[in-house]
Amino acid sequence: MERFNAKLGAGILAGLAGIYLVAVAVTGRSARADVPPDLSAKPADLALDVWKAAALMVDRGAAVVDLRPADAFARYHLPGARSMPGAAPAEIAALARQAPVLLYAGKDEVARKVAADARALGPAHPVHLLADGARAWYLALSLPVPLFAESAPPAGYGEAVAAVNGYLARPDPAARARTSEALQALARANFQPTLLGSGKKAAPAGGARKKIAGGCG
Repeated sequence: MERFNAKLGAGILAGLAGIYLVAVAVTGRSARADVPPDLSAKPADLALDVWKAAALMVDRGAAVVDLRPADAFARYHLPGARSMPGAAPAEIAALARQAPVLLYAGKDEVARKVAADARALGPAHPVHLLADGARAWYLALSLPVPLFAESAPPAGYGEAVAAVNGYLARPDPAARARTSEALQALARANFQPTLLGSGKKAAPAGGARKKIAGGCG
């Protein structure tokens, strides 16, 4: 058996590295950037971030339950959510016999307890909660983020947000794959309203100062 030639091996590795760098220069992306984020909700996951919660709604048609008081629901709620203030775990478990359930409340502790107790009843589908509730959804998919961000949104950001919201307002099986791709792009970008809560004041269009009041209930 011939002895491995270290110089030859090093040359091969250097050549492969060069090919990779050329590919990055041509495409403007790294190989890691091409890997889509995993937005699948695992059965063991009790709390989901907004991207996984949205994916659960888009890909698996989750039933969304708002546990907050009716007046908070009237002010703002997730697309397709049903108002069930103070719903009992047995009610949630009954819903979860048909489809996965996504809960949210004014406080995560409330939704967490209801979700855990509903799971203990052994429904056919998992019960999850949306971490940080309606606030998380509002900041990610309802707030006009570019007004309150230090930098411009990435290319295609507005179109992706519109695609997700449009699908959830009127689900169309033919558009599900495209909506999932838009959601993955948003999750990858994770564009944030960085000026909110930072002590900086954003100047809305027209020069007038705009005050954000209230919240999501």
